[in-house]
This record gives sequence, structure tokens and C-alpha cells, in this order.
Amino acid sequence: MHSNLIQKPRWRSRLFWSVAFILATITAGYFINTVYAKWDETPVIVSIGARTTQLTDIPFPAITICTMNEVRKSEADRINKSKNKTDILFQKLMKDVCNNSNKEKPITKYSNKSDGFDTILNFMVTVRQPCHEMIKACYFAGDLKNCTDIFNPSLTDEGICCSFNKVKREYIFRNPRNLSDLNVTFPMDTVDWTPEAGYPPSSSPDTLPWRPRGSGTHLGLTIVLDAELQQFHCSTSASVGFKLLLHNPVETPKIADFGSLIAPGREYRIKIKPVINNSTMSLRNVKEVSRQCAYSQDKYLQFYRTYTKRNCILECEANYTFDVCKCVPFYLPKDINTPICGKEEESCANKARKLLDMKILKEGQIDMPEDWINPVCQCLPGCNEISYVSSMTHSHMNASFAANKGYIEEAVLLNDEMRNSITVVHLYFTETQFLSYYKTELFGLSEFLSSTGGLLGLFIGFSFLSAVEILYFASVRLWCGIVRRRNTAVNNYPFVE
Repeated sequence: MHSNLIQKPRWRSRLFWSVAFILATITAGYFINTVYAKWDETPVIVSIGARTTQLTDIPFPAITICTMNEVRKSEADRINKSKNKTDILFQKLMKDVCNNSNKEKPITKYSNKSDGFDTILNFMVTVRQPCHEMIKACYFAGDLKNCTDIFNPSLTDEGICCSFNKVKREYIFRNPRNLSDLNVTFPMDTVDWTPEAGYPPSSSPDTLPWRPRGSGTHLGLTIVLDAELQQFHCSTSASVGFKLLLHNPVETPKIADFGSLIAPGREYRIKIKPVINNSTMSLRNVKEVSRQCAYSQDKYLQFYRTYTKRNCILECEANYTFDVCKCVPFYLPKDINTPICGKEEESCANKARKLLDMKILKEGQIDMPEDWINPVCQCLPGCNEISYVSSMTHSHMNASFAANKGYIEEAVLLNDEMRNSITVVHLYFTETQFLSYYKTELFGLSEFLSSTGGLLGLFIGFSFLSAVEILYFASVRLWCGIVRRRNTAVNNYPFVE
């Protein structure tokens, strides 16, 4: 009787602790599943860097300036009067360029040969305002510079423009000799700068891309531009003047739709502010779909050496346009054998660009021809990337005051058209230190293991030694028990086989 009374409390006690253990295990499993979901869904956090970025650690932005004048009036008059075979072709090209209404039937169509690019290039070189005539004076960090040394022609969607602080094409494209682009000779040394690696340790401050010398207009870039209003024949916009764009030194500018308008007869002050995005080394272990950014080593581009979101979009636009239109606009990356889109294919190329831009944003729908394929373009921001934002102010320029500053010559004061064509632009930083944004792991493997171990220890008293103990009893102790029983059986029944 006494034994029965003792057995009942023991049975109830075992039941109580079994239920408590099961409930504790279920609760711990629930919270561990929540921690795992957090680790899997939001492994990345963007924070402000603990240290500020010095102004001299980043490059001065590349600056591309384009005249809105597509054809100089003097060249248009000469071409229209000429009977030369080349000029007759230029007459057709000039009508195509200046006829932006698309109401008339396009005149020129390029054959599927690489000479289409050479024809367009020769035409633009002939009819557009060259850099040495558009940019009259240049000052960098207060020192007068030779504009032809620091500004180089560059091919953009606005035509041939002039770029400052843009690196050599060998540092932008993978196979520059196989690409149809401008072959420009740089008089200054250029280093292989990238947003990920930065400047090489032994690079000189005087190598491209140039670094800022300090803050303020006196340590920035000042340029004097001549719009040549008397030479305007047709414009890329509804006004006269220039388009200006700040961009990464290793990127190809797309200035037609993103450039700021610069009017003649004014003085501009453009404040520059860098937007710096970096990432930690541990972020490379996170899947690309989770970290939402890409590295150059992981995201291979066919034409560009350095991955940036802008370079990726331009390359994707070139590939998609070729797939649906069987040609590529002259300003997009391409090899020397790629056919160039003429006026007849312009509508197809514009529709392809519009569809691609809307697909990248994942919003909006446009009518797409039945035989067209859907664009697939996964262009994430670079994990290490730098971009520039600007704010602009301007005032009407007084030619006499500009002459006193040395921006224009005294002879310009005597000519009203020349005087009204001059523009002065100051580009400068206002700070010497900037905050940078860092992407890092919000919840790495070590944090997940710490949280899991803490929850198991809190609810069921589980630790690493507990895991070793379970492994010990499930393997070594179990095996020893089996061997011991076998030896006991052999000793008790030695003649049984």
C-alpha cells in the first residue's frame, strides 16, 4: 500500500515535467523560427559610417558639357551649297537631324555595316561646335589651365560633347579597340580608379581622375563657355545654350534627358555634394537578391570594366535594342561590326528605351509589338558606388565685370552677339568632409547562433555542452552498450555460435 502511494506522485511528476519540456521546446522553436525568418529576409542594414570621408579621398566629378546647337549655321550654308559627294550625304543627315517632328519620311537609312558609325562620326565632327571653340577658359583650384588638355571630346546621346575628369576609355571598356567610339588621346596620366578599389596607393594627386583641392569656388572648377548664338541652326531642345551633367568618372554620360540647362549670358554657381555608398567585406557572403547590390566581380558586364547601375542600364539598353531593332544607337556601347540605327529605326529604338525604362521601375505598361521579347534587365546599385548631386543658382552676367575678372577678352565687349553668348560656370564643393553610407550584415551567422543558443538556454537550459552530451549518448555511449551486451552474451554462452 505504501508503495502505491509513492508511485502515484512520481508518475504525476514525470508527466508534469514532460509537458513542461514539450511546451518549452515548442516555444523555443517558435522564437527560433522568428529569428531565422529575420536572418533570411532582412540580413542587410544601411547605416552611416563611423568616420567621415575626406574630400581628397574621392574624385572630382566628371563633367560633360554639350552645346544644344546640332548644326552650325556656317557649316549648314556651306553644305547646302556644295556639290561634293560627302556633303550631299551630309545634306540628308542634316535634314534628318533638324527634322525632329517626325512628320516627314526619314531620308537616311544606314546599311548593316560598320561604316555607318564612321559616317555619323564624321558628320558630327564637321557640323558641331568643337570643344576648343566652345570652352574659352578653364580654371581649376584657381590656376589657369589649357582647356584642350583637361576637356576631351566624348560621345553621348546628345552628340559629340566635352568631358572633364573622365578616365581613359581603356579604364572604362573591356575591349576598347573592338568598340566603335571616339579615339581620344589624353595628355595627362590616368590611374585605374574604381569606386570599389579607390585610388592606387602610389597614385599622384595630378593624375586623372583629379581630386578636389578644397571647398569653395576658388578651389573648384571655373569654365567660360561660348554659345555662338549667331551659329545656331537647329537645337536639341526648345532653347539655346548648353546641357551639363555631373557623373562618375568611369561612367558614360546620358545627358539628353538628364542634363541641366545652362543659358548664355549668365553666371552659374553649382554646388556639388557626393553620395557615397560603401559595403563591408562580410556583405559578399550574403546572396545578391538579399543584399540588393552588386559587385564588379560578381556582375559581369560585356562592355564595361566597372559595374555601376548606370553602366549596366546602358549595356542592357544596347543589347535589348539590338534584339528588337537589329541595330544600336550610335552613343550606346557596341562593337565595330554592330549596325547603327538610322532615322528610320529611331522610332523602334525610342520605343525599346521607353519599354526598358518602365520595366526597370516595374511599373506602368505600354503597347509592345507581338514579336518583341520582354526585356530582362537586373541592374542593381553597386555595393560600392559614388554619385553626385548638385544645386544651382545663377544671375545675369555683366560683360564689363566679367572682363575685369579676366573671364572674357576686351574685344568681346564691342560685339553684342558675342557678349550675349558668354556664360561663366563655377563648380565647387561646400564641405571638406562628408558622411558615407555603409551596407553591412544586420543578422549574420554568428548573431543567428547567439540568438538560437540564448533561446534554447532560456527555455530548456540547452547549451553547447548539452549538444556534446546528446551526441555522446547517441553515439559513443550507445556503441559501448551494444559492445558490452555482446561480450556479456559471449561470456554467458561460450558454446553458442
